Amino acid sequence: MKSLIKKSLLFSLIFLVGCSTTTFVYNRIDFLLPWYLESYVDLNREQKQDLKELLIPFFKWHREEELPNYLAIIEDLELTLDASIEFESIAEITNDVEESWFRLEDRMLLWAIPMTRDLSEQQINGFIKSMQTKTEQSENEYLSRNLQTYQNDNYKRLRKNLRRFMGSLNKDQLDLISAASKKMIRVDGQWIDNRKALIEKLKVILEREDGWELTLENITHRDDLVAQNYRKTYAHNISVSQNLLVEVLNSRTDKQDQKLRTQLAKYKTDIKNLIKQK
Repeated sequence: MKSLIKKSLLFSLIFLVGCSTTTFVYNRIDFLLPWYLESYVDLNREQKQDLKELLIPFFKWHREEELPNYLAIIEDLELTLDASIEFESIAEITNDVEESWFRLEDRMLLWAIPMTRDLSEQQINGFIKSMQTKTEQSENEYLSRNLQTYQNDNYKRLRKNLRRFMGSLNKDQLDLISAASKKMIRVDGQWIDNRKALIEKLKVILEREDGWELTLENITHRDDLVAQNYRKTYAHNISVSQNLLVEVLNSRTDKQDQKLRTQLAKYKTDIKNLIKQK
């Protein structure tokens, strides 16, 4: 069940043409997603069983309420492919994708609160330490890159994601990707700073003083957490990705169009099958 849901969510991530590595919310979804919890916290046998039971209503919610939204997004994209693609259409679909992720994040926090109540102080400390370690690893990896390496990483990610849907890309399309990768503004330093700020806020919340549950639930108020410059940079990079997607899709060959539609159809089939599961 988990793997199927993650597969259905993959469409949303790839549709954003790899921008997931530059967004604050997407880069902290890992600690919110329940199947990552055990990589941060050493759970005992009883807690592992509680985790399994807590996942049941979450998967039911996701299957019944969210998966139909994914189907609608894919169908909107399929309709968009039938004519010349306009930026506004891609922007609208991208917004729908982002909103689906925000709903997921909000639901994950609601899911996490009962589990968090039962964690020991030692487990909480281990959770915070694990987040700090992963952030340090990301900082060493991301900030050690020079501008050229950063742009090359953008290029490889964009190319990989587009290839997944369209197959081999021609020289003109690769040139478009190269140009887009150079237009993106570095945001990794800002992301690291925001990640550290989030951890500090979690350290206070997870002392679990009176009212901590509501504070944890409200941590998804993104405007309170993300610096204005970061939001501006993120919006710029998303716009670059959207324009790239418009240009590449409008330049696709018949073979690429067929692969794209086949891939979208596969996602639709997977999602429909998942919706039918009880």
